[in-house]
Amino acid sequence: MRWEKEAEALLKKVPFFVRGRVKKKVEDFVRQRGGNVVTREEMLAAKRALRDKAAEAQEGFAVEGCFGAAGCENAVTSSLALLEKIENLLREEELTSFLRQKVGGPLKHHHQFRVALSECPNACSQVQIRDVALIGQVEIRIHPERCSFCGECERVCEEGALTLREDGPVLDQKKCVKCGACTRICPEEALEEGKRGYRVLLGGKLGRHPRLAREILPLATEEEVLLLLKKVVKFYKTHNESGERLGAIFDRLGWEKSFEEILR
Repeated sequence: MRWEKEAEALLKKVPFFVRGRVKKKVEDFVRQRGGNVVTREEMLAAKRALRDKAAEAQEGFAVEGCFGAAGCENAVTSSLALLEKIENLLREEELTSFLRQKVGGPLKHHHQFRVALSECPNACSQVQIRDVALIGQVEIRIHPERCSFCGECERVCEEGALTLREDGPVLDQKKCVKCGACTRICPEEALEEGKRGYRVLLGGKLGRHPRLAREILPLATEEEVLLLLKKVVKFYKTHNESGERLGAIFDRLGWEKSFEEILR
């Protein structure tokens, strides 16, 4: 399809890493309107149409993972199956139709009930700003009698949670984020992996009144995560007034009271 110079000039303002995709969408837009030349006016019309379409959410929920499952060396958990179960659970709860009824119009992305999972405590996927945040963690077991006092665990711990003493390594549980780095580097297996699971946080969001999610469970199994999620969705649907985010409901009802109701 031919592009006029003014339209090409506008296209060059699009970031290079999405420029090809945008060009195709614009050409499809023009083609659907019966045209065969992209003019400046057609480019602007396509921009308006695509922007309006992009602003609408097709579903009332979103489930996001991180790249950990693809082989990240920091990954503590492997959660593709869990993410699929979460998506199925939210679909069965009919959140899309529920939110459309509450909102009373087209769904926008800021209306979505969002669940995000990080396979390790680094949380590269920014889970703390989602309605439900899951962070992969592993408990640390210490066998002081195996320790060779090499000091590798102290060196690798970014939190300063491990200290070597005369009787072996000592772990400060308040500082430890359960990333498991110390267990991977210990040559004597004096530090071993224990229970794996997910730290669960609720109520994160951005927007006009941003807030970080707060912890409701320190370390949950996959089964416990799914059970809790069903309770969270029930609470969300019970108290949602107009498509508001979970954190906004907590603000209105009180975080402590809300957490108590969910955990009952």
